[in-house]
Amino acid sequence: MSHQVGEFELQKFASRKPDYYDGLQQILSLGFEPTDYIHYFPAFAGPLTLARYISLYEAYKMTLGVAGHIAEIGVYKGSVSLFYAKLTQLFEPHALTLVHGFDWFQGAKTTDEEKYVSAGECTGDYGRLMGLIRAQKLDNIVHIHNLDVTQDLEQFFAEHSHLQFKLIFSDCGLYDVVSSTLKHFWPRLTSGGVMVFDQYNHEVAPGETRAIREFMPDAKIKTFQFGWMPTAYVVKP
Repeated sequence: MSHQVGEFELQKFASRKPDYYDGLQQILSLGFEPTDYIHYFPAFAGPLTLARYISLYEAYKMTLGVAGHIAEIGVYKGSVSLFYAKLTQLFEPHALTLVHGFDWFQGAKTTDEEKYVSAGECTGDYGRLMGLIRAQKLDNIVHIHNLDVTQDLEQFFAEHSHLQFKLIFSDCGLYDVVSSTLKHFWPRLTSGGVMVFDQYNHEVAPGETRAIREFMPDAKIKTFQFGWMPTAYVVKP
């Protein structure tokens, strides 16, 4: 999402923004080869970006030995879905674990509740993403479903009723989307599995917190102590 100036959570790291973006421009001006950004990525990524993927790794590690696939709701450019696909190659080379990504690739549908999110924000490019997946020969692991999760999940799961998940990453933030995600995915999350929320208890996405409160008022919601976003997770009893 684009940088916004808020009152609470958005202010936590606001003082770092000018230094980060100034440093980023300096990095981009140094003439590194494009492949350097891939092969030596820790030299370029900021600590909050690294914290994000360490948190996602920790969530994945909790699910090793739990039956089911991995789902990401809100795929955008595919970084998390492909990250999890590569983790399965490392840790589950002989397992059936797949990654299912769900997105309609038209960006956010906002309401007055989401005052820090612009309509159409986080619009992904489905064709480019599929090209990225095929280029890495991950299309046997990553399955991207181009659909509206607020309208199409009932039909999707009617057609694919066997699908069960051990890890679900909800990266959508909007009330209607999170409500639909919880309704359809929570029953398909295996006991001991983990559901991760990107923006719980964050002013950028109040609808996410409201949907979680309504659906699971008594859930034990935990956080990643070293993380930034994702902000919360729940282990299914």
